[in-house]
Amino acid sequence: MTATPAAQRSDTARALRVRARADLAANVVAPYYGLDAAIAVNPVLPALGDGFAAAVSSAAPALGGRGVLPEHEFRAHLAAGRIGAAELAASIRRHRPGTPGDDAALVARFLAEAPAGPATARADAADAAADAPLDPIDELVAGWCRAALAPEAAAWPVPVDRLGFYGAWRAIARRDPALPRAARARIAELPEKPDLALARALDLLGIADDEQLPALRAHLAALPGWAAFIRWRSMTSGDVEVLDLLAVRLGLVWALDAAPVPAPRPAGPTGGALERALIWQEAFEAAPHAAVLAQLTPGAAPTHPAAVAHLVFCIDPRSEGLRRHLESQGAYTTAGFAGFFGIAAAVEPLAAAEAAPACPVLLTPRYQVAERPEPGAWRAAARLIDQLATRRALRSAVKAPDAVAGAPLGWAEVTGWMLGPSAIARSVLAGRGLPVARPDEAAAPTLFDLDSALTLDDQVDTAEVILRTMGLVENFAPVVVLVGHGTTTTNNAFRTALDCGACGGHRGAPNARIAAALLSAPAVRAGLAERGIRIPDETIVVAGEHDTATDTLTVFDLENLRVDRRLAVEQLVRDAAAAGRRLAAERAAELPGAPRAPRPERAAAVVARRAGDWAQVYPEWGLARNAALIIGPRTLSQSADLGRRVFLHSYEAAHDTEGIALETILTAPLVVAHWINAQYYFSAVDPEVFGAGTKTVHNLVGGAGVVSGPTGDLRLGLPWQSIGTRAGLHHEPVRLLVVVDAPRERIDRIIASAEIVADLVHGDWVTMVRPGDAPQTWERRTREGWQPYALPSTETTTDITRMTEEDAA
Repeated sequence: MTATPAAQRSDTARALRVRARADLAANVVAPYYGLDAAIAVNPVLPALGDGFAAAVSSAAPALGGRGVLPEHEFRAHLAAGRIGAAELAASIRRHRPGTPGDDAALVARFLAEAPAGPATARADAADAAADAPLDPIDELVAGWCRAALAPEAAAWPVPVDRLGFYGAWRAIARRDPALPRAARARIAELPEKPDLALARALDLLGIADDEQLPALRAHLAALPGWAAFIRWRSMTSGDVEVLDLLAVRLGLVWALDAAPVPAPRPAGPTGGALERALIWQEAFEAAPHAAVLAQLTPGAAPTHPAAVAHLVFCIDPRSEGLRRHLESQGAYTTAGFAGFFGIAAAVEPLAAAEAAPACPVLLTPRYQVAERPEPGAWRAAARLIDQLATRRALRSAVKAPDAVAGAPLGWAEVTGWMLGPSAIARSVLAGRGLPVARPDEAAAPTLFDLDSALTLDDQVDTAEVILRTMGLVENFAPVVVLVGHGTTTTNNAFRTALDCGACGGHRGAPNARIAAALLSAPAVRAGLAERGIRIPDETIVVAGEHDTATDTLTVFDLENLRVDRRLAVEQLVRDAAAAGRRLAAERAAELPGAPRAPRPERAAAVVARRAGDWAQVYPEWGLARNAALIIGPRTLSQSADLGRRVFLHSYEAAHDTEGIALETILTAPLVVAHWINAQYYFSAVDPEVFGAGTKTVHNLVGGAGVVSGPTGDLRLGLPWQSIGTRAGLHHEPVRLLVVVDAPRERIDRIIASAEIVADLVHGDWVTMVRPGDAPQTWERRTREGWQPYALPSTETTTDITRMTEEDAA
């Protein structure tokens, strides 16, 4: 029967209304970018504008997670001296101004009012929820998400590409013998369109109009991993929407007579409990922040005014160690810049099927750059392409039986005798075999085709932005090296999470090579000279890559250099190798199972072996323990040992009088650094909900992500092996300290004009400070303006701690 015009108008109105509510409900989860190009993101990003306190009290609990460490862990840190009593007292005074008493009395009273239980009870409830078996509805929805969104991991092909996410589910579920007959009949009654199906299900479940939005949010929060992945897919490929997921879920709820709304999550801390949590958190952050500020030297003169080489690294904290050790090797200077080097492009590597964005996800690629064989290197390139094609074909053939039900067991019997010896050798040798190489490493001489991607004017514009943003407009060293970074690990599902986030979760060498080619082009240099930036003819710009798992530095395209210049670069490479060995010794002391105090040569061998060991779950620590971002000249931190805990972005305020470069840094690298910091923070405070759990029970779901065990929700965040060991957390969940060496008026103008920067600063997601007018003083930017910022005491005040603990007892 054909619907009347009135009925059609009614259906349209209902569809629009439920679509709007689904979009609003989706704000409970942040997008999850999958593992093909893993990008760190704040898991409660939609609550950014509400501030950190709101995230602790409501946004994190809405997903079933904690927003801060439980109180008993803070008390343990106090007892161990990690939190000083003076720091805790200072935090209490900030939240309770005018409270009388000295530090000891203040802390004793604070401990005595220990909550009977809001924080502890919530933590226990959250732990119990994490251990509970998966709800039947969750299990069915998770199974469908896996089949529809990662078809390569599905046991049976599903017609999602033809019918869509909801349509394919409806077509299959109404004939699925695993569902009761009555449920199948109900599913058959649901409308064909997902929006009308969702509206119908809401009506049938009796969810009142004003209760629908919170109900939809609760359903999305039941499986936050798949909801986050679908949210990302809706923003990129657009082949599925959150609405589709809700239509499937609520359709199942109605068909199976399940509870209309999931059981409410344990509430987060509010009122006095929230205040206590924030007091503890600030006291916990005092020591690492003070340790950074105490080492900074505003206004210092450069150590090497006439450098033989200047190296520009990514701002990644892992670069800080190599920079520090390299600068101690000779007359080298270093700088920090976002690892995509201003190349907002999609990059198509040699022999790749398609280009991929190689820039921060905040940016849209403006052009596409392809890697081509160098003139005269076509034969080598052809061999490489053939080799890659052969590898892909073999890999595809070996994995083909996985898609056929029952075939994997038989296939393992057939191929075991062939692959078994290789597996035994890899296990016994544990990384001691051939040097590890990534499959995407090109072995043929190549270049990046800039002229086909950008006009000359675009090339000059891009080069100028790169140089002015990093403050490199004069005093060029004879050798300039742009150093991207990547990692070499084996059998690691989270490998791309260790690559360069600024390059869209890819390794940084292609971007560095493109930028180096740009700054070397004679026509570009001529254009820069007309704009007041004169790169001397004697200065060469080359590209390199820092392997963060092996602490090695590779410099590319040396064969194109004149002999005398190549010799200079080769000396730099030797010094970088020595620096890398010292860095390896520093890192090895922190890696589980590695020697505690190895000689540099042995440490280099140890980290290289771990990179090639397919059973190693701790190839490196990534960005664990990140705690601060410094935006300023290298002279501010040149003599400091920052322990690989600090993002370092170069900035010269004198070369940026209009504040354009600073605005770029605060609206892009700062945001990316916060996302990384927040991902580590929440993965550490609640590893079960916001982390990915242990790697040892992970099962890959195509390129989407991992699940723990055979099924369940897609795991968000970082695996336990990125944040902790059996002894407990390695990463300290602290918010980012942001040091900006710039005039306060310039910073204020950017905060006033850029909402996202204002959200970070005013919402207490970061602590932003700048050097004060007097030496060794600091100012903090608050919602009310700039306030004097006293350097928190780093003293552990053991006696006071012991006394206050006894008082509290």
